[in-house]
Amino acid sequence: MAQETGLVVDTNGGVATITICQPERKNALTKPMWGTLARIAQELSDDMDLRCVVIRGGDGVGFGAGADIHEFVRERAGFEKARDYGMLHAEALQAIQSCTHPVIAAIDGPCMGASFVLAAVCDLRIAADSAKFAVPPMKLGATLGYPELQIMLDLLGEAALFEILLEGQMFGAERAREIGFVARHVPIADFDGEVATTANRIAGGAPITQRLHKKMINRLRQGGAIDAREFDDGYRAFDSADFKEGYTAFLEKRKAVFSGK
Repeated sequence: MAQETGLVVDTNGGVATITICQPERKNALTKPMWGTLARIAQELSDDMDLRCVVIRGGDGVGFGAGADIHEFVRERAGFEKARDYGMLHAEALQAIQSCTHPVIAAIDGPCMGASFVLAAVCDLRIAADSAKFAVPPMKLGATLGYPELQIMLDLLGEAALFEILLEGQMFGAERAREIGFVARHVPIADFDGEVATTANRIAGGAPITQRLHKKMINRLRQGGAIDAREFDDGYRAFDSADFKEGYTAFLEKRKAVFSGK
């Protein structure tokens, strides 16, 4: 287990868990934490022994209250400070989105503002029934930047995004499921088990397949013509030892043991 200011990283088998730990601020993210999160995401992306990453809030205070509002005057007052902060925020989001491994956001309790965007950039979101969501910059006189808006637009579409931003209302896990933000929500008593089961299910798949599917979906999201080299990504898994293991195990009616090669 590695601990940094406000962030704890724990690896168990092929699953790494990043826990946000700033209970006195309801797990709000500070400017230094965004920088650290970007670095951690890159380090985990480079670790080919990993197969899944989970991001969650710690200390029972929810996924996160967003960006730490106590920093706003010092770190975000004025155009230049706000732009610099936004670029650091975007860097962290990009590091998570481009992480080699599938990333799960495990959401219990509040998931607000920048924490909502952090969850949105993950590949899969699982919520407890107790989760609450809102993105309320309209109540602060602030705006999101283009990178944050693009992430949310890609995930939610125009109608839901306008509803969330223009009204600034808080909504629950059921509404989050309706608009496609979370894949599913479960009772809080089942939450930890559901997250662990999901992470292990992802980690149990062929790593090359999981990584290529994430890479290809991200590429399709960018739009534009797919060139010949990118097109070939769709078939590279068929050269792998894992493909041979997968179909052999299927024919032999046993569970496949994937090596990531």
